[in-house]
Amino acid sequence: MERINFIFGIHNHQPLGNFGWVFEEAFNRSYGPFMEILEEFPEMKVNVHFSGPLLEWLEENKPGYIDLLKRLVKKGQLEIVVAGFYEPVLASIPKEDRIEQVKLLKEFSKKLGYDAKGVWLTERVWQPELVKSLREAGIDYVIVDDYHFMSAGLAKEELFWPYYTEDGGEVISVFPIDEKLRYLIPFRPVDKTLEYLHSLIDGDESKVAVFHDDGEKFGVWPGTYEWVYEKGWLREFFDRVSSDERINLMLYSEYLGRFKPRGLVYLPIASYFEMSEWSLPAKQAKLFVEFVEKLKAQNQFDRYRVFVRGGIWKNFFFKYPESNYMHKRMLMVSKLVRDNPEARRFILKAQCNDAYWHGVFGGVYLPHLRRAVWENLIKAQSHVKIGSFVKDIDFDGRDEVFIENKNFYAVFKPSYGGALFEFSSKRKAVNYNDVLARRWEHYHEVPEAATPEEEGGEGVASIHELGKEIPEEIRKELAYDWQRRAILQEHFIGTETTLDDYRLVRYRELGDFVNQPYGFELENNAVRLWRDGGIYPEGKVGARVEKRVELTEDGFMAAYRVSLERPYRALFGVELNLAVHSVMEKPEEFEGESFEVNDTYGIGKLGIELDRKAKVWKFPIKTLSQSESGWDFIQQGVSYTLLFPIEKELEFSIRFREL
Repeated sequence: MERINFIFGIHNHQPLGNFGWVFEEAFNRSYGPFMEILEEFPEMKVNVHFSGPLLEWLEENKPGYIDLLKRLVKKGQLEIVVAGFYEPVLASIPKEDRIEQVKLLKEFSKKLGYDAKGVWLTERVWQPELVKSLREAGIDYVIVDDYHFMSAGLAKEELFWPYYTEDGGEVISVFPIDEKLRYLIPFRPVDKTLEYLHSLIDGDESKVAVFHDDGEKFGVWPGTYEWVYEKGWLREFFDRVSSDERINLMLYSEYLGRFKPRGLVYLPIASYFEMSEWSLPAKQAKLFVEFVEKLKAQNQFDRYRVFVRGGIWKNFFFKYPESNYMHKRMLMVSKLVRDNPEARRFILKAQCNDAYWHGVFGGVYLPHLRRAVWENLIKAQSHVKIGSFVKDIDFDGRDEVFIENKNFYAVFKPSYGGALFEFSSKRKAVNYNDVLARRWEHYHEVPEAATPEEEGGEGVASIHELGKEIPEEIRKELAYDWQRRAILQEHFIGTETTLDDYRLVRYRELGDFVNQPYGFELENNAVRLWRDGGIYPEGKVGARVEKRVELTEDGFMAAYRVSLERPYRALFGVELNLAVHSVMEKPEEFEGESFEVNDTYGIGKLGIELDRKAKVWKFPIKTLSQSESGWDFIQQGVSYTLLFPIEKELEFSIRFREL
């Protein structure tokens, strides 16, 4: 009887820094019941990847589950597929780190009884140079999307076999994941998958259909727990697939032990199709969605989609400067601690991918994930002392000023308002300026993503099929920043401006200081910055701002001198954007010479002290982002703007104290 080979795989991951209750809920709704049901069907075979952070949690909290995995491996039902231990996007980290990350997870898989030879490529982000790194780490095959192959010019009908790919004389096997199966499983009735698999049978005994996708689709995604478990989809799927005489279930290693890859291909830099939308800058992403929808309306999309390509994963470093800065600091520290085994584990943890990007998944908008990256970056760097220097840290072509003392790292951007863009505490392992600006995202206007999902029908909706409308109570508070958010940013504001005008960006910025270049001079434990600019009420009034910022044992001191070339009444504001994440704040106006901030589960306690009374505008910086469950309106930090009336000249000082 003619048959189709079928490889079924899942990828289970929880990011470093995620809440314990999220791990627990995902285990109860997906990871646990999935494997328990798998054990009921001894003929069913599954290829599975678990990320390192999830495996560490399982080992500590669910030792019985680790035993279950070992049993399934021993029975030949599970093939373990690895990746980088802390689930980095391998293309975004140094070669030395790639190899170490993969080898760490290979070692853990041996504890489960399996010598892993395959890689689940995180977010399927492919770069040709990965071939050499993977081969050096002892990997024989890698799994990517069929979209990668189509982007290289192959037709869909050629994508039911693995291929070889080569770089610099090193060769690796590459399996294409079938996108059609990604949208059928588990969202449509089992019959639909079986019909599709049967339709592929053509007498070629080497032909193989590959499904490998997120394990969270089986219980964690909205509506899937009821569909997959309570309504019995998974049991029916396992039963019918494993007993179907026309389907030959295989593990990757079994396939490669029996068949050779079909030939040689060269894959371009790529990820899955949805990522090519998400990684574009917002305006371009909106156009991309419009283009895809236009092709669909003309029934041309299926024919030409292979030529429809958006951005690549690394575009996120262009799209989100905060992500880029965090990434470049990670690269900097990785190089610094390469020969320090004690620090290495911390930097590998800081490479966990989720906090660096955003789509429907990805957590650049999730403060607790960014906080985990910063915590490990700071802990890694604390093993070396580098002092103070001037260098282009984030590769934007402009120098930053890096200052270190016993307790803190401070990084100033003279090119951008002379502001403090990193103020990291070694003692607390937090970056006080881990604050994301409020941005317009294309899906704020585009209700549907540009995905090739199957229309309607029986089953449960994929998250890509869920239309989402912004709730009115969120829309009223929605604002978009024109500037990045840092510490010690200088504003000139009209005296009639209100807190609501300011926080909702409905005011006029009179000065040209917030995002403009400052001159600078690095001193021993301090930096002096200045700008000769202006304020523009109607014409121009020349203005000079000078600030000297010195690190102290418990924080920093900032001494200001402001002068106007002729009298003009305005408010001079110094804005401190602080990474207050666990205390939900409301807009507030108050006066005083000092105040405290207490973010219990985030940056902790700190005090701001002035040498004179000032008015303070406080408000939460809240961003609107999409997620698997709908809309997230998240507090990224809190803005504290210290306001001083000015007519001609002004001098004052600010002290930041870690408590």
